[in-house]
Amino acid sequence: MITTPTSDRGRAEAAERRAFWLACQFIWATLILSWFVAAMSIDTEFARDGRMGPPFFAWVTEGSSRLVAALIVPAVLMLGLRAPLEPGRWRTSLPVHLLGFLAFTALHVTGMVLIREGVWAFAYGQSYDFFHDAPLREIVYEARKDLGTYIGYQIIFAVSLALQMRRLEAEVARAEARQTHRLTLKCGGRTLRIAADEFRAAQAAGNYVEIRLAGGEHLARSTLTELERQLGEAGIDAVRVHRSWLVNRDAIREIIPTGEGDVAITLDTGSQIPGSRRYRARLEAA
Repeated sequence: MITTPTSDRGRAEAAERRAFWLACQFIWATLILSWFVAAMSIDTEFARDGRMGPPFFAWVTEGSSRLVAALIVPAVLMLGLRAPLEPGRWRTSLPVHLLGFLAFTALHVTGMVLIREGVWAFAYGQSYDFFHDAPLREIVYEARKDLGTYIGYQIIFAVSLALQMRRLEAEVARAEARQTHRLTLKCGGRTLRIAADEFRAAQAAGNYVEIRLAGGEHLARSTLTELERQLGEAGIDAVRVHRSWLVNRDAIREIIPTGEGDVAITLDTGSQIPGSRRYRARLEAA
């Protein structure tokens, strides 16, 4: 029976918690910002059209909606954590989210209507009629808006979780490099484990890096900065010689000036790469 080490499970759960609360904070900040923008826009429209409403009308109506939504956010994101819409699981997760959306819109509409009824009764001395003479139309209208909101919350959480998991993978890869002196690189669904002392140079290529080794080349989904960190943990003296190039200092055979401070760097494999004057001080540092 294969078991997950406690430390690995703990790190994964910690990453999930970070993703959860970062997503919550981002959504709460967005709700506050959108409340101010929407309320001020409505006040401006009323003033321009010469219309009058109860004091702070826009702030109450928009604020009641966002307050209830903010209170429900943790429960909505928890569904995203427990029922992720990812390959292999979406068939079982989709019904959960359909029920979650219905619960979300029911709580949202009920909560904001109750708040508005309370404010209208105690602050304005009036009754608040949300449904007017077409309750079905108003419910469908609110549900349509809530569907977009619910989906948006799930996307924000999914992005937050992906970023935290990527951060966790980078931390684990650096720890592995420190302990085993091997690089852990990923690309196209593959995980490559490469002896760090095989590294010669790497070039940035968008979201990837082209890694040159003593015996070949590999394309990995990473950044030069993250690769440099892994190499440092593995004991390799990697130096940035260009905005797009990283080099193993011990593999440099020759440095030839090319004018205006730039250089051409020849490696022990015979290949040549450019060096920028901006990074020359790092290259020539002992």
